[in-house]
Amino acid sequence: MTKFRKLNRPTGHRMSMLRTMVSQLVKHERIETTVAKAKEIRREADKMVQLGKDGSLCAVRRAAAFVRGDDVMHKLFTELAYRYKDRTGGYTRLLRTRIRVGDAAPMAYIE
Repeated sequence: MTKFRKLNRPTGHRMSMLRTMVSQLVKHERIETTVAKAKEIRREADKMVQLGKDGSLCAVRRAAAFVRGDDVMHKLFTELAYRYKDRTGGYTRLLRTRIRVGDAAPMAYIE
């Protein structure tokens, strides 16, 4: 079993949040969040791009079980799969931006 961040949330809430954030990342290609969340999103987003590159029926079903939205699925298996066809990894990057005013949490862009 791999290590992961619990992000101070119950399992259902954490998985729902990660699914939504990965879907929004694929849709908008850039989101701002905390550094801890961005590091977890990066793991899942890279897995989804790998599935998109594979393109098999099994990969489509596995990705559909995780991401939300038909437009996200279409973009994952057409545009992003074509864009990263020659790359073997490192599909996302983390850019640290600022410290959030309310709770001094370090923020970052993931794209």
